[in-house]
Amino acid sequence: MAEDFEREQTYFLERSRRHNRFLHGWGIVAGLDVALGRRSRDIEVSPGLAIDCAGNEIVVPEAVCLKLPAAAKELFVALSYREVEEQPIATFEPEMQMGVIRETFELALIDHHPASKHRRLGPGTPGCGRAHPVCLAAVRRRKTGWKIIRLKARAPAKRRKA
Repeated sequence: MAEDFEREQTYFLERSRRHNRFLHGWGIVAGLDVALGRRSRDIEVSPGLAIDCAGNEIVVPEAVCLKLPAAAKELFVALSYREVEEQPIATFEPEMQMGVIRETFELALIDHHPASKHRRLGPGTPGCGRAHPVCLAAVRRRKTGWKIIRLKARAPAKRRKA
């Protein structure tokens, strides 16, 4: 019975991810604006929603701040889908098992654009099918301080034919 339940859950998750990829494409759906913080030593990402190349929905429910490192010249703000196992359940197995998987996100500053190897698979396309970070913006150090470079990471809205 547990196997039937797991098979059903897997079917609906894969179906939802496939729907996201092929109907909506990957990229930023709403929000997720990147701005310099008050002291220009950090950046702030606003709440929003993105879809990665695997079709995972990445929800950022509230604003998040990241501290900018002192030594870097160019970085990319990368948003990734994560699953966290929670709520251990009692079993007769020697290993502990978790009963709930919570979907969350990871926001990081990385030194390369995560979709740089995509060829003609830009935002709004089904992408590569792998779960990798969505790039929200580039951050470049200038003589006058940090500058946010907005990238074309938005999944375009599909137009309906009349």
